[in-house]
Amino acid sequence: MNSLLDLLKRLYNHLIFLVLLALSLSLYFKTSYYQKAKISVATRIITGTWYKQVSKVTDLFNLRRENAELLNENLELRNQIEGYKFMLRELVDTIVTQDDSLNFIEYISSNVINNSINSQHNFLILDVGENKGVKSGMGVVSNNGVVGVVASVSSHYSSVISLLNTDLQISAMHKKSGAFGSLSWDGANYRKVILNEIPLHINISKGDTIVSSGYSAIFPKDIPIGKVVDFHSKDGSFLAITVELFADFKTISKVYVIRSRVKEEIDSLQQNVD
Repeated sequence: MNSLLDLLKRLYNHLIFLVLLALSLSLYFKTSYYQKAKISVATRIITGTWYKQVSKVTDLFNLRRENAELLNENLELRNQIEGYKFMLRELVDTIVTQDDSLNFIEYISSNVINNSINSQHNFLILDVGENKGVKSGMGVVSNNGVVGVVASVSSHYSSVISLLNTDLQISAMHKKSGAFGSLSWDGANYRKVILNEIPLHINISKGDTIVSSGYSAIFPKDIPIGKVVDFHSKDGSFLAITVELFADFKTISKVYVIRSRVKEEIDSLQQNVD
């Protein structure tokens, strides 16, 4: 206590000075409009700076909250996208297995469980058979074009003569001209087949599209097969056209068996003609 009294005694003059200075300034600012304005501006600057710093801190906390909300929203959107992808795949499978009443065609979805491309007589094995209504002689296609023809069927499986089988011939057409011929594999290159019997006068260009002709009940018209990469005259009467397949048989995993409602009717008429 004595020490405090000693300290006040030593600072007595200074304290009196500060009190008088504060009193003088207060009277001065109250009586001078110009100084009051200066003090007001300074006060606004200080308070503005303070509120600005407070706002930055508040924004930082809000930013963290908004970031967390965005992450949750992003996660929810990702889940929704995956859900829509699944629904789209289901919708595509549903559409592709619907009856095409106009063309009397029905597609049966199937997975390839075995496939060969290295021999002259290649086959595929599918995981559908009589249980799905598959019969021998039905055509098989993928999203990229013709694959082959069903050779034999068991209860749950079927074997398919691949387009890469030198024994298989199908009717194919030069899409631009409508000229059709016989298409088969020569056993050389698994990406290329040969279209024969196209007349010489047909205007063929590299890059032209080859499709199924529809002249049988196996494949509907305009199923894509490939594009022209080369052609030359054969026997002086017809063209031999080299066709690069759209389908890569090394990567085929999903195919569709074609069930034609009018195949038996057409086959019966064909037998009568023969």
